[in-house]
Amino acid sequence: MRRKLLILSLLALVIGGCTKPAIGNLYCQLSLQATLPDGRQAVSITVDPALPGNQLRNLNTGISYPFPTFVNNLGQVQVQKGVYVISFDGDALFADGSHATVRFSAYGTPATAVNLMGDTEVLDLKLTILR
Repeated sequence: MRRKLLILSLLALVIGGCTKPAIGNLYCQLSLQATLPDGRQAVSITVDPALPGNQLRNLNTGISYPFPTFVNNLGQVQVQKGVYVISFDGDALFADGSHATVRFSAYGTPATAVNLMGDTEVLDLKLTILR
């Protein structure tokens, strides 16, 4: 009886040891480069997470990530690799103290979603000025 138990234990150990370990990085360091149509540089752009259309969502997992605050038109966030829907309205603050509402919607639907599969990705977000 002990011998059978020992053989079964060794067999389970050998079978369990044959699985492949996960290879590669599961996360992507995403850089979001905002570009305004008039070429201005925003000191900061903040995105209100309460607005329902503002989304940085992984379609594979359903996980939504908060938008970073853009500083000098650049925002960075770490996300899990996958296919992403990205759209937002944000408040841009300029060096002269003026504000503008800006929008990005190019990746706003599953049909126009973007693949983020690299360890690092840079997206150029061409914003529109609403007011």
